[in-house]
Amino acid sequence: MIFSCQTQSACGTASGATGPFYCPSDQRVYIDAGFFDELTSKCGADDGALAQEYVVAHEYGHHVENILGFLAKGQDGKTGPLSGGVRIELMADCMAGVWANHAANTKDKNGVTLLQPLSDDDIKSALSAAAAVGDDHIQDTLGGGNVNQETWTHGSSESRQKWFIAGYRSGNVNSCDTFSTNDL
Repeated sequence: MIFSCQTQSACGTASGATGPFYCPSDQRVYIDAGFFDELTSKCGADDGALAQEYVVAHEYGHHVENILGFLAKGQDGKTGPLSGGVRIELMADCMAGVWANHAANTKDKNGVTLLQPLSDDDIKSALSAAAAVGDDHIQDTLGGGNVNQETWTHGSSESRQKWFIAGYRSGNVNSCDTFSTNDL
């Protein structure tokens, strides 16, 4: 659901301050219409289409996690670079990469792909968004420069990029199991 300013979700109030999120209670994605401007202006992502599509695909990745039974593993309330919450976020990044692979390569019955073949610049655009929403980047840039890994809930910029690329290169959701590795 695209909203402006504020709306109600089954998970509580959605506002521009919460950022995009997936609500498992109503199985909807919530994105404030102004988020993408902030992603570019405040967080430093480029304004390319794949940067924005990465965010949407990431949130729908949480829906896939919910269907597969992984989402609850990230709801343990713990933080840190190896926490369940970080693993869930990185898995969703990987699933966004899987989506990008298939959206650019799978043809419909008319022979048309959802996306044009992705260029290196397109991939760099998605990676700029992944880096912009890394906990280390947010803490350093928007939080006054004090980076504390023990408070992380989404993972480092490098890890977010790594998992997007893993999903994009493989095109296979089985490559997204962040719970079976500590190499995040």
